[in-house]
Amino acid sequence: MRRSVREFGIAATLAASMLLPAAVHASPRMVSLAFNSQPNNPQQIAADTFRDKLLASPGKRFVIDERVGNATGSENTVLTAARSGAVDVAVISGGVVSATVPEMSVFDIPFLFRDLAHAKAVMQGPVGAQIATKFADKGLVLLAFGKQGFRNLTNSKRPVRTPDDIKGLKIRVIPNETYMMAFKALGADVVPMDFPLVYAALKDERLDGQENPVPQIAASRFQEVQKYLSLTAHFFAPIALVANRAMFEQLDPADQEALRAAAKAGAEASWEAQLDAPKLQELRAGGMEIIEKIDRQPFVDAVKRLDPEFEKRFGKELIAAIRSTP
Repeated sequence: MRRSVREFGIAATLAASMLLPAAVHASPRMVSLAFNSQPNNPQQIAADTFRDKLLASPGKRFVIDERVGNATGSENTVLTAARSGAVDVAVISGGVVSATVPEMSVFDIPFLFRDLAHAKAVMQGPVGAQIATKFADKGLVLLAFGKQGFRNLTNSKRPVRTPDDIKGLKIRVIPNETYMMAFKALGADVVPMDFPLVYAALKDERLDGQENPVPQIAASRFQEVQKYLSLTAHFFAPIALVANRAMFEQLDPADQEALRAAAKAGAEASWEAQLDAPKLQELRAGGMEIIEKIDRQPFVDAVKRLDPEFEKRFGKELIAAIRSTP
């Protein structure tokens, strides 16, 4: 009798050990997702689509802990959290990521992209793949590039139609060296500042102006503290969907592919979003004067003297490859 009980115990232990891996595998994986943007902006569109796609993965393998808005801190804080592993996945403005992944700052060169189709072709083509390899050393995996949009200039002093109109204006930019170089070349008094501080600085006139995509300008209600919006389209701003590298490499291949697929769906949703026209209407209704017809060539000429520095930093061949992408 003792022997049969012992044999039963061994059999039960073996059975449990055989079942354990399946049980562990069946447990959903918690993925924390963070971004900082106003509602209905490209970051949120990309993040929400990523979340929905990941939750719909076969086998219900994931649950999402989504952390949104200014409660997460600035975008720099979100990026730091993604690098450290405090969050698993983040959706971040490309200009912010560029400070950590300097090679990505090639996309920040002013007036580099002809239009959205050109930007998308570059981001999803060989150049984008080349830049993606530079994230690993920073503790990150680039999952996909999305669209935040072309950035435009607002200010409270005067309509901006030419580079001369910018001279002397105190303009906030992302703490990004390429952004600062470009606006200094245009004659602005450049003030790098994290985004959550910008509205108050505009309101109390520590700043004259700032630059952002139209949806961000509207969502931030800058029409309350800015009179003029000039559609200069001086920078194209991508968004980067990134994962913490250590977390990503611990996933099995199927789960890694699920994250990539969800990120690509989120990125595509941001590329397809048509936000500028209704937001411009909203800004006009709020009293903002929109300067739409701008000759961009004088602006291009004003920053052309920076070309040798950009070629030194990023390589003449890489810049040429971007400009020649169909």
